[in-house]
Amino acid sequence: MSADIRLERFVQRKQSRGRDFFYFRFARRGHPEFRRPLPHPFDESYRTAYDAAWSECFGVHPGHLINPKGWAALVQSHRDSAKFRALSANSKNLRNLAMDLALERWGEFLPSLIRPVHVQAVYDSLSDRPATANRRLDDLSAVFAWGAVRGFCDVNPCRKIERVKGVGSYEPWPQWALERLFADGQPHLTRVALVAIYSGQRRGDVLARFTASNIRNGVWYPRQGKTGAEVPVPLHPVLLAIAQNHSDLMKSRGRIDPDAPILENSRNRPWTGNGFNASWKKEMVRLKLHTHEPRLVFHGFRATQATIIASAVAQSPELFGSIERVKAMLGHLSASMSEHYARRAQSEIWNAESVLLMPQFGDLVGNQ
Repeated sequence: MSADIRLERFVQRKQSRGRDFFYFRFARRGHPEFRRPLPHPFDESYRTAYDAAWSECFGVHPGHLINPKGWAALVQSHRDSAKFRALSANSKNLRNLAMDLALERWGEFLPSLIRPVHVQAVYDSLSDRPATANRRLDDLSAVFAWGAVRGFCDVNPCRKIERVKGVGSYEPWPQWALERLFADGQPHLTRVALVAIYSGQRRGDVLARFTASNIRNGVWYPRQGKTGAEVPVPLHPVLLAIAQNHSDLMKSRGRIDPDAPILENSRNRPWTGNGFNASWKKEMVRLKLHTHEPRLVFHGFRATQATIIASAVAQSPELFGSIERVKAMLGHLSASMSEHYARRAQSEIWNAESVLLMPQFGDLVGNQ
């Protein structure tokens, strides 16, 4: 079965021993969960079973509940649109998560009745994960904007929502933490970290798109999952060595597959997103890096590379160029993030130099 098959509302898929199982599931706070097994969506008996489960759960046939201006219609219409189909696979997944959230929280109301206070309440419920909250808000805003010009709502209630600033969410890793990770970390995980910090690319691109077929003449050309942009990334000798070692390993297995991801888990299989997340969290705990404040996150490797490059640029712009170097390496579509790192690096340099402008007061510490 295709991993990206579109499941209908309230349909849940579970995998066990290589088989797919489907259920009609509806859960609401304060009420018992409703759950019924379903045939495979491709099975001819699926539609009858789905309608029967819906009728048993809600007391009416599903067709009677679909309001042409309701959330279910808006979500289905957006998913069928050319705009949605043009999104990258990763962006589609994130957009679907946002629409599922809207159906869960507001499915009984018309989109035209949703006000900023309702959006703010949902956003606040995710505020302990600022990056997730901001991404859900961005995707919900895109859905509202798409629906507004098609008669589903009059305004976009996501505008002017008070966001939680993710202070420290993507902080660069300190030197001591990097040394601990690379000295004591497990090789199949540290290789992923090395590719991320030397390339400055996102985790999804590192895991899925670091392949031999995307490397030409020592340059990696990943088409980024988030933006769809192809960014040339000259490979550091460390990354070239990782790629060569994988090529040698593939030859020893008697297998040639240039599209196979170079980075593999401890079982010599390509990483999955969920598998890597679970292994990475365990590794952070094992290395005692999980309690550090500000929080050390994988995306911080991208910030680490940007900070290092921006610091070199700030110290010697005539030698290393401008902030365009940071922008080019990281593939930002705007200069805003590049300028952020450049300003930060420049401030650190100025502050360090400013200390030397202070006169000496009294005797040196320890000589009093």
